[in-house]
Amino acid sequence: MVFKVKINSSTKSLIFLSLLCIFLSCTRLIFKSDTKYSFLLWNLFLAWIPYILTIISKYYSHLNKIKTIAILLVWFLFFPNSPYIITDLLHLKGYQQNILWFDSLLIFVYASTGVLLSLNSLQIAKQIFNNYLGKTKTWIILLVIILLSGFGIYLGRYCRLNSWDLFNQPLWFFGRIVHQFENPLTYKVTLTYGLVIFCLYLIFQDSIKLKNKN
Repeated sequence: MVFKVKINSSTKSLIFLSLLCIFLSCTRLIFKSDTKYSFLLWNLFLAWIPYILTIISKYYSHLNKIKTIAILLVWFLFFPNSPYIITDLLHLKGYQQNILWFDSLLIFVYASTGVLLSLNSLQIAKQIFNNYLGKTKTWIILLVIILLSGFGIYLGRYCRLNSWDLFNQPLWFFGRIVHQFENPLTYKVTLTYGLVIFCLYLIFQDSIKLKNKN
């Protein structure tokens, strides 16, 4: 089914930021002639997937509940990809000092775009959950999703697991996950990133309320 989606101001801003990311990557490629940070483009693409999925699920939310739930389940699996870009700041270690100022800015813009994509995606999902479950259950689900996204970030950064590994190699995927509960770092990363994402989302919520009042 073909459907039309109106591009709102938030989506336009996210597109603009993404184009800025691409521009900065191209600028670095031209002046440094290397592809050290080309992986950021792939990570940005992955960060867009959850946002696009929530837009699609919002369209179906009033038409087909089963399709909406199915799309949101896929969204849940890909959601950690958006805030995950924050961890790419680790790649700054050991890089050339004379271009560190540009590289830090480059990754910061990518990470900021990823975070904003995750917050906007979470907001759309919250609206859908509200329609189906009410405010209390919605907040409980959001807290669980945010906490698990922190765990997903850990799996992606330290275990090098991807969302699609669940489908390609499910037994191996869950086997890797089980062993992580023995590692204290699992809980540190999961709780810290979960807390930060939750706090950022609360601030994001307040900014939306303030915007609506004005």
